Amino acid sequence: MLYLRKTRKHCLTLLSTLFAVACSVLLSANMAWAESVASNSAEWHYTLRPADSLQSVANKLLARQHSWSELVRYNQIDDISQVKPGAILRIPVDWLKFQPKPASTLSTSGSVLIKKVHSSRFSVLKPGMKVNVGDEISTRQGTALIRFADGSLLRLEPDSSLVFNKLSHYGQTGMVDTRMRLKKGALSTEVNTLVKGSRFEITTPSAVAAVRGTKFRLKTDGPSSTIEVTEGQVAFSHEHGSTAVNAGEGARIHKQRAQIERTPLPPAPEPQFAGTVRDLPALLAWESPEAASFRYEVTDNSQQRLREGRNAQPQAELNNLGNGDYLVAMRAVDSNGFEGMDSKTAIKVDVAADIAELLAPLDGSTLDNTRPQFRWQLSDANTLSRVEVAKDPDFTQLISDEEFATTNKALLDRPLAPGQYYWRIASLGDANQEGFSETRTLAVRGKMKLVKILSVNYLDNQVGLFWNKLDEAQGYRLQVADSSRFENILKEETIGKTSAHLKLTPGKRYYARVKGIGNDLYQSEYGPVKELYLPEQ
Repeated sequence: MLYLRKTRKHCLTLLSTLFAVACSVLLSANMAWAESVASNSAEWHYTLRPADSLQSVANKLLARQHSWSELVRYNQIDDISQVKPGAILRIPVDWLKFQPKPASTLSTSGSVLIKKVHSSRFSVLKPGMKVNVGDEISTRQGTALIRFADGSLLRLEPDSSLVFNKLSHYGQTGMVDTRMRLKKGALSTEVNTLVKGSRFEITTPSAVAAVRGTKFRLKTDGPSSTIEVTEGQVAFSHEHGSTAVNAGEGARIHKQRAQIERTPLPPAPEPQFAGTVRDLPALLAWESPEAASFRYEVTDNSQQRLREGRNAQPQAELNNLGNGDYLVAMRAVDSNGFEGMDSKTAIKVDVAADIAELLAPLDGSTLDNTRPQFRWQLSDANTLSRVEVAKDPDFTQLISDEEFATTNKALLDRPLAPGQYYWRIASLGDANQEGFSETRTLAVRGKMKLVKILSVNYLDNQVGLFWNKLDEAQGYRLQVADSSRFENILKEETIGKTSAHLKLTPGKRYYARVKGIGNDLYQSEYGPVKELYLPEQ
């Protein structure tokens, strides 16, 4: 009996030891598994909210092949009931849901082409077009302004070629993975501050530029690549090494050289002009230390570049700009080709133009003529002008397409459809400035199509009449008479539909006609007469 007790005690001790070893092995395996995953993937951290559970977080953030139990293992959670709001979950970026998120073309100027990923031919890139993974944009003598899913902007300069290798968006995390390849040419960017775990990277034939939220310019000719950082920081690297380029610094990488050339950028010039331009052409000047040359550019409120140039002095001549608000940037270029910090100045062009006095038609006129003559007068007979006709008071729906000319009257190329219109005269000054007259309204009346009685049905002593529908008609007027001249009208009725039923005396002849009823802008006449006869029984 004593032997059996000792044996049982020995077995329990052995089982307890084996269980502890198994748990230790399992825990070690879990830790090793988590460490292995961590070593192969960047992490993103998520803070639990009051309404969260591990299951809801997994459903919301993880790709389909990953589950909440993997989150438990990865974060080495022993008791899920103890995971409270405010706790931080570590999630490998590779586990997160993501989807391709195309970029969009904000604007283009000049000749810009795009080759879609499944095409072998280039086509014209137009504003509003989407840019997807694998697409390539090629600028000839033009530029393109591109916006990414997170709002970051990229401007591709003339004679450049850019391939979009990856455009991913990680759903509710706010993270993006944007990677491009600049085959040749130059670009400038404004990268929004990136959420931890995001990636924004541009490769060239000789270098890689990786950023976390910054503004920089990048250009390459193949064997060498140059970067100029104006805000933030960029990791600039090649096969021989890497360097962090800060705001106000430039760097250049040569493919065959291990050393990365670094230099401070020339400081921003100081503007020497007021913010409002009253006359064009206008010469704007800046004060700056001596430099090899100076580059300037003019953009509008949509960031579309309107003018650019390079001068030996820090100055720029403005011409052929319409009245409005603009941003003028000037920067110095050193003897090694590094372009410096931008001096950006907001200006307003406000040049007065000759304003036309309107003569005809009078304001509020209602006309039967669908091609009215517009007349006006200007104080300077040499001022160019044109008539503008629109369907809205803001003239966003222009229906006229007239050229500027030295004239004071005009007929539109095509007749106006019946309706309400707004019109004004645009004048063009010597400095290419547009001025606008007051706005007047006019209405054009038109004729409705004739209503034809299409069919007549007889049933006992009743007659059914059916006629065609007019889209512009608000109702119909039916007349019935005992003669085709309608000298004695027996029945006259306003009807809202395209049919009517009448009781007629058998053996007598009647005559019917119908016309549409429109609003004040439509005139109408009766259609063809239809003879009605109900035989005697």
